[in-house]
Amino acid sequence: MKIPRSMSREEADAAVQAFLDNGGEIIRLREATKKDQARASRMAYHQDKALRGDERSIQFLEKEKKREASFIFSRTEREREG
Repeated sequence: MKIPRSMSREEADAAVQAFLDNGGEIIRLREATKKDQARASRMAYHQDKALRGDERSIQFLEKEKKREASFIFSRTEREREG
């Protein structure tokens, strides 16, 4: 769930609570590092370009999907605390 910077703390808390009330689960709540932000930005860039038919971005996304599938544990399981 993405929380915009313009949202107040109370609004963010209410949005998180609504997410939980609707069956959502918080796996891991932490500050995004610069590396996390760069990776998310790069993925969004390639997803946008792939929608427009850019072959290089389509290949990049396929490579990332294969890489993720090769892990023993899923991303959700790796980020689960406990």
